[in-house]
Amino acid sequence: MFADCRRDDDYRRMVMACLIEAVYLLELERQERRDAAAVAQQWWKPFRYRLAHELVDDRDGSVFGAIFERDHQAAALDGGEGDGGGGTPPRAVIAFRGTLLRAPTIRRDVEDELRLLARNSLRGSARLAGALQALRATIDRFGSENVCLCGHSLGAGFARQIGRMLMAPRHQQQPQPSAASLEFHLFNAPYLSLPMGVRSVVKTADCMLEAVRSGVAAVGRWHGKALKNVAYANCILGYMRLESSRRL
Repeated sequence: MFADCRRDDDYRRMVMACLIEAVYLLELERQERRDAAAVAQQWWKPFRYRLAHELVDDRDGSVFGAIFERDHQAAALDGGEGDGGGGTPPRAVIAFRGTLLRAPTIRRDVEDELRLLARNSLRGSARLAGALQALRATIDRFGSENVCLCGHSLGAGFARQIGRMLMAPRHQQQPQPSAASLEFHLFNAPYLSLPMGVRSVVKTADCMLEAVRSGVAAVGRWHGKALKNVAYANCILGYMRLESSRRL
């Protein structure tokens, strides 16, 4: 199905949104103690992808992302390894879900949401190292031109963060060549560039982050309003290609 419509950018974005929805279902079904993959596979199988690996938070076992790989037959029809061009489906997609306001996940998710609000960065998140390791391993296997990152809300923040970290120069060297070209689909991306004068907002977010960490804050209603997921139809869609001369 993807091969027939792969040059349609809207269709491509729709496929990525479906893979993100699959990640949401993997976690929701896990919480209900059901066979998560059996339920969620309807969101990746029609597009000839398979679930290769779940990204799991070791602290509570929650699924916050997943790696989907093009099935072998579809990859062969796509033309072997491909060149990662706009008309070739990605060989691998790393998808991240957003915040789930449910008891098993709310604390970890909201902690990262507040971290993003307070610092415009997810550095310090316990999930970040695993996400970055997954990206590096996937690029080593398929090449950056064949890999796509996508995410919704908080998940878009993770996709953006690990892409930026991979592109950042190390020890004054040039950006890593492995990140020369990455495809991104960021839905409702939480881009926050607060003016330096808005100290109270940042301070409030920092205080809430510390409160959530200690487990003593009762701010559930605030979470529901400020950190509520937005329907994909109303999301800001981001699509870009990073060239080696640019930084995210």
